[in-house]
Amino acid sequence: MKYSRDVYRSRVLMVCFVALLAVSGCAVQYVSRYDEITETSITEIQRSVERLFQSIERSLGAPEAAYEHYISTYEQLHVDAAMLSTRAQAIDLNSITAEQSQLLMGWLSNLEELHKTGFTSGEMVAITRQQGEQIFVAMLKFELAKKREFDSAIIEEE
Repeated sequence: MKYSRDVYRSRVLMVCFVALLAVSGCAVQYVSRYDEITETSITEIQRSVERLFQSIERSLGAPEAAYEHYISTYEQLHVDAAMLSTRAQAIDLNSITAEQSQLLMGWLSNLEELHKTGFTSGEMVAITRQQGEQIFVAMLKFELAKKREFDSAIIEEE
């Protein structure tokens, strides 16, 4: 059976239209959705770390700056970071945040070991603080990017 050119075009357009509808209805998700608890946890850990650094800076060179005065602070930081890591690992498609939380845990361990040997200068504290800030900024940027994506998806659905 021979089709006219117009019938052929209309069928091709119909197939393309149906394919376009099918593709546009399928949203591919490569990372997890925004998680408010994760964002809050990151911020709370950062707040605790900042308090730690400020306290160390104020007492630098004095006996109060010694590691022994901060053991409970480190214990709490490790618990909070472990909880963040466990949560990140439990969420599907969240491997980037899980890896970042592992980096944070490693940095906290290194910070604690450095503190055990003693901070000898404000510069040493500043460099160590800057390393931690880079981790916190990366984690928050990623989580907030997921939030923007989630917010824009809600707007599109409305």
